[in-house]
Amino acid sequence: MPIKIKTSWLYLTFMILFMNVSCQNFENQHQKFLPQTNNYKPAIDTSLWLKETRGIRDILEDRDGNLWFSSPDYIAKYDRRVIKYFSEDDGLQIVGNLHMDVNGIIWVEDGFSIYSYNGERFKSKEILSQVVSNESQKIQFSLWVQRGFNPTDTVYIEPGLYSINQKNTNFYSLPLNADVNNRYLYFPTTKAHFGKDSTIWIGTMEKVFGLKNNSFTSVGREEMGRQKDERQMGIRGIFVDSNGKLWIADNGAGVFVYDGNETLNFTAKHNLDEGDKEGSTLHRAFSIAEDSLGNMWFGTVYSGIWMYNPKTDEFKNYTSDNGVKSDNIWTIYKTRNGELLFGGESPAAVYKFNGIGFDRIY
Repeated sequence: MPIKIKTSWLYLTFMILFMNVSCQNFENQHQKFLPQTNNYKPAIDTSLWLKETRGIRDILEDRDGNLWFSSPDYIAKYDRRVIKYFSEDDGLQIVGNLHMDVNGIIWVEDGFSIYSYNGERFKSKEILSQVVSNESQKIQFSLWVQRGFNPTDTVYIEPGLYSINQKNTNFYSLPLNADVNNRYLYFPTTKAHFGKDSTIWIGTMEKVFGLKNNSFTSVGREEMGRQKDERQMGIRGIFVDSNGKLWIADNGAGVFVYDGNETLNFTAKHNLDEGDKEGSTLHRAFSIAEDSLGNMWFGTVYSGIWMYNPKTDEFKNYTSDNGVKSDNIWTIYKTRNGELLFGGESPAAVYKFNGIGFDRIY
């Protein structure tokens, strides 16, 4: 009898332990399928977020992998450890587009002067107009910067591009009739962009101009089929894709594509113009880029970021619900490892796509 009691007690103890473990395992497995509460929120690292300013206007990666960010109030350099800011105390007056020359030197343009970085601070260099040389130039070895203007000027100043290299500086005036009223319409609004055929493209409010072999071609209201469109022209971004096509972002009429012969109204074709649909549209385009898979990306004003897959002819729109908190996406930059960085305004932030939505990383 004592032996049976002891055996029964051991059996009972084993069964209790087994049931506890089994119930715990069941609870753990079942927990995977239960709705997750909203009490837990992952910590967001804000230590590398850029100072608030009037928008991140340009991004550049240098030879050493450092990232540079340009705004109207400062230049920021991220060396993969910390962010350092440069402003008037570091030799800058007004900041603008970022460039890197063949020697790896970083330059900043403001339309009147250019500033080079010497490793510690910036040094200004006045841009002097010179007669355009008829000699053949290796344009890929030049810095191409725009001529700025003062809105208060009452005299006509020729809009155009400077080509700056180690030997000289040449100025290329846009093919326009002298008109003081053009100072708001034809001074550059975009960074100079290289085409696959060595054409240098520059955008203005009214037209995009392409310079090749000392002569210009242009894409404007007529070429874009906007003769009956009463909306103001507002070209703010240009991009040449891997096939050599020129993409134009107009803040008012959307995206246009020029293939060298004809210009397609991309936004109208896909019924994404103002009034075509409820919700977000593509009529206020501001920036354009292409990723490593051939997808096209568009930054807009108040409509987030759009992705277009040319293989499937499908669009995806990412807004504040997907992490895009900025009202305006000024620029899209592709790094050497193929990542796209999206620079915005209000707030001044830099985003990266995580495969589902966007994370603010700077």
